[in-house]
Parts: sequence; structure tokens; C-alpha cells
Amino acid sequence: MYVYVLNQSGKPLMPCKPAIARLLLKEGKAKVKRLTPFTIKLLIPSTEYVQPVVAGMDTGSKKVGCAAISNGEVIYCSDVQLRDDVSKKMQRRASYRRTRRGRKTRYRKPRFENRSMRAERLAPSIRSKIDSHLREKKQVESILPVSHWRVETASFDIHRISNPDVIGAGYQNGSQKNFYNIKAFVLHRDNYKCQSGRKVKHAAVLQTHHIQQRSNGGGDAPSNLITLCSRCHKDLHEVLFELSPKKSKTKHATEMGIIKSQLKKRWNFEETFGYETKYKREQFLCLPKTHVSDAIAICCEDGEVPGINLDVFLKRHVSSGDCQQTKGKRSEKKIPTGKLFGLRKFDLVKTSKGIGFVKGKRSTGYFAIGDVSGKTLWTSANIKQGAVRILARSSTLIERGDSSTSTRLVVFSPDN
Repeated sequence: MYVYVLNQSGKPLMPCKPAIARLLLKEGKAKVKRLTPFTIKLLIPSTEYVQPVVAGMDTGSKKVGCAAISNGEVIYCSDVQLRDDVSKKMQRRASYRRTRRGRKTRYRKPRFENRSMRAERLAPSIRSKIDSHLREKKQVESILPVSHWRVETASFDIHRISNPDVIGAGYQNGSQKNFYNIKAFVLHRDNYKCQSGRKVKHAAVLQTHHIQQRSNGGGDAPSNLITLCSRCHKDLHEVLFELSPKKSKTKHATEMGIIKSQLKKRWNFEETFGYETKYKREQFLCLPKTHVSDAIAICCEDGEVPGINLDVFLKRHVSSGDCQQTKGKRSEKKIPTGKLFGLRKFDLVKTSKGIGFVKGKRSTGYFAIGDVSGKTLWTSANIKQGAVRILARSSTLIERGDSSTSTRLVVFSPDN
């Protein structure tokens, strides 16, 4: 265990053991700055001498691992869960806006193509993930005097993900080779069968349908085309049914390519690669494959085996507030997005059943409590009796892992 230390001006110093921090607090030479991770701020003058601290980050599109090493000891490690609800929230917000305009400005003339798009514009979901990487960097640097950063950047073979059997000259031969046009390729790809999934009598005539209409920015790429019979094609345009979306195999690989390029533009770091991380993790550290283990391996030099007996900080990034204000057919019913019984969503509270984050609120005073990953711990914890708010809501939820959650890392020597 380590306690992170700040000097009088808030500049990070080297961390200390809990016993030393306890003495400083007892003698009035320091005060508590943050509970998780536990950080103290000195109230007396001190030297600014620090030792070299190497921090490493394992980038990702779902989770990010981060670690820091100094003097052969791991002094920080975290597992960060990134947001995956940005796109859904953007669509919901657009729906609210459309219905509100329909109610408030019913006779306003429609406007199209009157908004210019910035060059190098990023989708909100991608921008959120890039900002999450930079936010974790900023949080580490706020408690540790990091002298050097190493970041693993991943590169993916999109062609091989789509077609695992491709080899050699297959990279030069595209999937549409030997087909007359895109329509012929799409019909062959879909095995000349209607892909609507409906249990009806399909027509004999097959047609290709744009999943995203060209009027909405959709293109003629094969990924945006699907084979439908003439009957299903007509019913789909009449909104008699909807197509079930298919999950992309290359979504996260594509996101990682964007994240890699954007981080290089905004951050100066030493770049490392997956094969180097794997070699150090398996040959020297003998750690299981996790984001935190990779982050520790990224920090290490070849042959270095640091001491690891540290709990992991489990983090999760959430939205900064609740956007939905009303509910109902005409939005008459107000939703309490503020405090209820003095608590907001994602506040860290201590109840009679245990400690957790507020996941759901009820006017009866029985709240749903969950952990940092979003899993529900108690569906109805009594807030009105003996509940105490430990931490206010933040866009980064932090929880210290322990051995009961299998997050404590211990190095096993190759001899074992």
C-alpha cells in the first residue's frame, strides 16, 4: 500500500507508507487531500527532490491499463473502463430535440445543409475514448512525479480480421475481384438469399438495399448494402419492419487506429509494441493477460522484475450529468435529475448493507446500489436510515480492488 503525497503548492512528491502518513496527519503536518487514491498534502515546507518514475499505459477501446514503477517497485496501477454509451445518448438527445421542436416550433421552415463540418472532426464516441486516455494521464501526473511515459500502440490487420484465410497475394486481390459490379458481389456474398430474417414467403426478385440511405450520408460500399427480396424491400421502406443491426468485426480495431494517431498528435511519449509487452510479461513477470499486467510490463526494462504487491484502482468513466429532464407522451412528467434525499446518481454512499455507488433512486428512499463496474449489489438499500455520503458524484468513479475481487497482483518467479 502507498499513500500519495503533495507538497504545499500541490506538486506531487514520492509516495510514502501508510505508517508515515498516519504520523504526519496525527502531528498536524499534513491534511487529507483525496480519499481514493488516498492522497495527503503537506502543511510544512519540504524539499522537491524526487526519484525517477516510469509510467506505462496499455491503450484500448474498451479498457485502459495504467501503471507506474520507481526503484524496482510498482507504486500505482489502475484498470479504467471506458464509456460505451456515448452514441446511444447522442441519438436519444437528438430524439428529444426533434420532439421539442415539433412541439415548440411547429411551423418553422425546415433547413438542410446549413451547417459546415470541421476538417478532422471526430465522432463523439471516439473523442470520448481519446479524452479518457488523456484524463488518466492527467490523474496519474497529479499524484506522482512522472519523469517518463511509455505507451503501447496497437496496429491491426483489418483485412485479416475480415478474412482470416488471406495470405500473400491475397492482399492485392480484393473481395470484389472477378465480379461485374458491386451488386453482383453483394448478391454472391449473401448467398443469393433475402437477409431480412422474416418468416414470410419471399419474392423471387432480389434487390440491394442501402442500410444507411444515401440522402443521410450513406455510401455504396458493400458494408452498407444488403440483399432483400422485392417484397421485403418494399415493406422495409414502408416501415412495416426494421432490420436487426449486425455487429462489426472491425469496430474496435478501427477505433484503435484512430486513437493511436490522435494520441501521437497530442502527447509526446515513448512508443512500444505488443510483441515487446508480451515477451516481458510472459518471460520475466509471469503475469496473466490483463490490461494492468501489460501496463506493468510496459514500464519494465528487459529482464527487470519489480516487486508487485499492490491493489488495483478500478476506474470507470461516466457522464458528467443527466440530460433527460422529462418523461411522457408530451413530456409533462418531470424526472428528478438532481438530489433526492441529499444524494445524486453515482454518489459513493455507505448504507446499512455496505458501501457502493448510487445506481437508481426511488422516492420511497430505497435506492439501488452498485459497484464501480455497474453491477448491482443491492436492489433496495434504505437511504433514509443511517446512510452517509462518502464522495460526491464525479465523471470518474474509483474503487480500490482487493484480493477478494482477484485484483491483487503478485509476481511469480519462473522457478515456481
